[in-house]
Formats: sequence, structure tokens, C-alpha cells
Amino acid sequence: MKTKWMCMILMLALALNLSACGNRQENGNRSENGTTNIEPQSVEDDSSGNTGNESSEMNVIDLQYNGTDKNIMAVSTVKDSAFSGKVSGCYYADGSRIIVAADQLYLYDMGKGETIASADISMEDLYVQTFTDGYFVVGQGKAGGGGSNGSFAASESGGINGYILNKDFAIQDTISFSGLLSDDFTSQVAGIAISQDGKQVAFGGLQGLYLYDVSSRKVRTILNYSEEGTAGNMQIVTMDSLTFTGNNTLVYVGMATDTSIGGDGVSVYGTVSTDSANLTITKKGDYKVDTEEVQKGGNLLIMPQSFDKNNGTLLMLDTISNTEKTMSFSSRSEGKDGVYCSGQGKYVATAILEESSVTINIYDTASGKSIHTETVQDSNSTYFLRVPQILILDESGTCIVVLGRGIDEVSTLITTFGFVG
Repeated sequence: MKTKWMCMILMLALALNLSACGNRQENGNRSENGTTNIEPQSVEDDSSGNTGNESSEMNVIDLQYNGTDKNIMAVSTVKDSAFSGKVSGCYYADGSRIIVAADQLYLYDMGKGETIASADISMEDLYVQTFTDGYFVVGQGKAGGGGSNGSFAASESGGINGYILNKDFAIQDTISFSGLLSDDFTSQVAGIAISQDGKQVAFGGLQGLYLYDVSSRKVRTILNYSEEGTAGNMQIVTMDSLTFTGNNTLVYVGMATDTSIGGDGVSVYGTVSTDSANLTITKKGDYKVDTEEVQKGGNLLIMPQSFDKNNGTLLMLDTISNTEKTMSFSSRSEGKDGVYCSGQGKYVATAILEESSVTINIYDTASGKSIHTETVQDSNSTYFLRVPQILILDESGTCIVVLGRGIDEVSTLITTFGFVG
């Protein structure tokens, strides 16, 4: 009798242990086929918004099949309890750090899982760049807002504003691009770039290209499109996206016309010297670049195609060797729902939107091969009505997916997964 009771107790303990193991797997919301279920986070914003009192931290475990075993990798997370207000975007800073835009800007460390610093800046259509000693943030000012700096005139007019911050995330300088020119203006946040030494800011207008000296606060014209914007038969019309490749050299992406045949403008890219205005223009034929989506990762310039011309290919430029490279995605429809470059340029990702999910394909830029596929799903289809925002951290092999950031009806969802490069 005693032996019988002992066997029954052992069987009951084993059953309870197996049940507990099963519960731990379900709570991870992560299947072995690369699907992340974010349904537990699907809650609509109430009238008061996200006050940051509750955490919706999501721990994701990546189980990627390598042919024999499972590589189990814990991934850093983003805790929305670290921010106040609705998150409107996340941006790569450096290493494991990202910049999160909510009621203000936050410098967040993914490795530590905590906010390091914050800056009283609130803008729309944000564009973030890094330079040697800090960060450069450009965006469309909100009328009557723009942070605590009340003297910042562009904040009141809703024009394009720029903030230079040091590595500690303290504001060093502000620039109102609306007030820099008397006879021209800039309308593209992507058409503004800071040099690596942080001493100069270049920006494109409707009529020309200009350079702002941070120290003297003076502006000079680099070139006038109608007078100096010609190379061969090509005439520059706009420079919509700018990035420094050295302290005195810019790479631009824009539109130009062929003076020999006339007609509509075509996509072009090239280089221009801030010292001599020496200009090169490269025509891209039928490849139409979405200038608002041009991204720089390391030495690589990523030039996604415009939505209406997408055919599953991606044009890239090595800004050091000035050589082109083209990548083909897994299908011709990839790219229309977004193309995203990692901070150091080692990887690019595409998003494929479905009714209640988004699939992310990650590619190695050196080989052009697809190295990871992940599907993020939720029962609330509202999250998949707009393209997501995706960040890739090269060093840790972490992908951050931001959903619903531009949709007022829902709260912003941020989830992460890992991959092996």
C-alpha cells in the first residue's frame, strides 16, 4: 500500500511539472516558426493617453532553426513604462541606444532596459542623425509647441526645426530653418544633414543648396540650381535627401531634367563639394527613388524605390568607393510596405503587410541573402493599416518593430525579436 501511494505522488508531481513547462512556453507568445503574437498588448488609448504607470514590456525569445539544433537567444526589450504619452517613433542612436519620441524625446538603452536621459523636444515628421559628438534631430514644429525653448520662433509657426544635442542628450543649439533664408525655403526634413564634426549643416531649398555654420550662425549658398546645377546634359531641379560622407562632401538624392530632350524630371543622385560646388549627377533611368525614405547606414546609402515603381529591387550606394549595388528581394512585391536599413548598414529589412500581421524579412547587404523571417501578428487589424517602423541594431542582432505610432485610435505597440547574421 505504501509503495502504491508513493507511485501516485510521483505521477502527480510529474504532471504538475509538465503543466508548468507548457505554461511558460505559452506566455512567451513566440512560436518556433518565427511568429510573435502581440495580442496581450492590444489595448486602445483611453482619453488620458498612456501615462506610463503600467508596463507592457514584452520579452521575446527567438527560436531559429539552424538545421540541427535550436539557437535560443534572449532579446533586449523596450519598456513603454519608461515614457510618457503615446510613442510616435523610435530612432537609432548608437550601439544599443535608441531615441524614443513621445511627449518629449528619450534616450533609451536597450541593453539596460532604461531611459538614460530626456530632452524637452516635441516635433512631427522626425528625422534623427548622429555625428561624432552627439545627435542632430530635425522635424516639423508643432504650432504653439516645440519644447520649453520659447524663443524658438519656428516652433510657433510650425516650420522645420533643428536641434543639436551632445552625447549626454543636452540641447546645444537650435536652428529655425524657416528664418534662415529671405528668398527661398526648405520643405524636406530629409534634405537637411549635419557634418560628422558637427560644425556645419547643409540643407536644400527650392532654388539652391545652402550651408549653415553652427559657430557663426551664418548661411552661405553652395550652389544655385539654375546657375550651377548642371553636369553634362542634366540639370538639378531638387535635392531632396542629403548626407555628409566627409566634412566637405555631400551625397544627395533628388530630381533632374535632361536639358537635351526636356520632359519631366527623373531620379538622380550624386556628390557635391561644400567648398567648390563641384557637382556630379547620375541618372537612374526607370528606377524612381522615394527621396523621403533614403537612409544611411555606416558607409551605405539605401535608396528604396517609390511605391508606384516598386519591382522588388533595391539600389544601394557605397559612399566611400562611390559604387552602386543592387539587391533583389524574395518577391517582386517586396519593398512597397517599407524598406529599412540597420544603423551600421549590415542589414536591410522589408515589411509585408497582411490583414492582421506583418512579416519582416531581414537581408544581409554584403551577400544579398535573406537571413531571417519573422511574422508579428495581432487580432486588431488597425495596426496593419499603415507601414510599420523597423529598427535593426547590428551589434546585438535585435530588430525593433513599432506599430500604430501614427494611428490615434490605438496605442503604440513595440515588440522585439532577435536574429543571427
